[in-house]
Amino acid sequence: MQNISGIIKKAGYYIPFTIYFIVFSAIVIPGYLWLKSNSKLPDSAYKDIISLLLSVALLFSVAIICFGLITVITSYIYFKWKLNKGGIDFRLNTSSAKETDPNKQSLSVHIKPVIVPVLGFIRIRILYDHTYYSTKFSPLANTNGLFHFSFDGEFSWNLPEIREYKIEKVIIYFEDFFQFFSIATTVDTNNRFFISPTQQNLHQTKASPRKTEETSIRIEELKRVEGELINYKNFETNDDVRRIVWKIYAKNKELVVRIPEILDPYASHIYLYTSFFSGFKTQEHEVVNTHFLNYYKTICWSVYKQLSKKGFEVTCINDQPVPANTIQDPEELMKYSVAVSSWQQDTGLKDFVKPGYASVLVISSLSDVDQVKAFAENFGSEISIVYVPLTESLEQNTMTDWVKWVFVQNEKNTVSSYKTQWNLSTLRFQVKENEKQLMQIVKQTSKASII
Repeated sequence: MQNISGIIKKAGYYIPFTIYFIVFSAIVIPGYLWLKSNSKLPDSAYKDIISLLLSVALLFSVAIICFGLITVITSYIYFKWKLNKGGIDFRLNTSSAKETDPNKQSLSVHIKPVIVPVLGFIRIRILYDHTYYSTKFSPLANTNGLFHFSFDGEFSWNLPEIREYKIEKVIIYFEDFFQFFSIATTVDTNNRFFISPTQQNLHQTKASPRKTEETSIRIEELKRVEGELINYKNFETNDDVRRIVWKIYAKNKELVVRIPEILDPYASHIYLYTSFFSGFKTQEHEVVNTHFLNYYKTICWSVYKQLSKKGFEVTCINDQPVPANTIQDPEELMKYSVAVSSWQQDTGLKDFVKPGYASVLVISSLSDVDQVKAFAENFGSEISIVYVPLTESLEQNTMTDWVKWVFVQNEKNTVSSYKTQWNLSTLRFQVKENEKQLMQIVKQTSKASII
């Protein structure tokens, strides 16, 4: 049933007339017939004048509507002709979202040659990620006059999710000045962009670099350099006999000793590990996969930006591969890797985090309790754990919020919608219980912090 409704909805995108034309016809035609019938009353002194005025008004309306339809059809036929000949220069460019409104993506469209309908419009609709259609966009600004043979317009696309988007097709609409007719055609394109996570002010995160790549930066807290578990050397006369590995001697008859660990006063790199592991099945849960995921990505990026201000080189490592891209800037690449991440159930903390390198580990409410407990017991005194309780992102509405919603805010409150869904979800009780257990583990860890 959903597939049929989806097909009908997509077919509706190509209907050549709009709802305005239907409403106009539904009002004008009955009104004209009613006035025409009243003008035929024998007692009316102005029946001839009224009939003449009605006829003139009808002819004028039909002429104006036909003129608009002709301009639209002319523009459409010319564009299709040039498109079939391969003579269309079509460019769709995306720019980074603004910090003030990060969920609004700016699109700029260049089409040449094209005849813009006289006093009419060119609008677009985007087909992205193979199956999704955007709303019909109106240009925020364009530099087109009456008889220009090119179109340059800027559009704003409101996108709620922090992730990568892939555009496959663009539907171009040619519309008249009354917006009664809207004839559509499609243009294939290949464009990729991503919505970036924003930075929030957080509490100071405890972190110290543990990876040495440059010996020019000293640290206050000496770093243990592990090596005795895997590094050995042949026994010499000045070596401590207590470091002889007797198991190797019993097997190979070779005297070897462990290389002792040292305290290194130098470190230059902070390795930030962000875990998107989920111990719950959340594939079909919109709140978890949209709202919670957006919130978690924002916190991960904010932790990275906060650590970058400490003066060390910060490297962000995710628990999933990053898609191939052409990004050259290291910080932009890290932002991209966070933006395209999603909840996963394959890579746990044990297989993901390298204790010898890691300085900070970020976990969420969906993390596995046993994995976090084992990690905290083994490395909690050396590696900072940043815990993000996801459910706190859905704050309780205050009385002021309700007053604004009733008297001021008319737009749809997405957070309130997510909150309602979450309160009715059976997953809510499992996640809340998981959060309590994680909170107890984190509070007992010396270098942990809670966002």
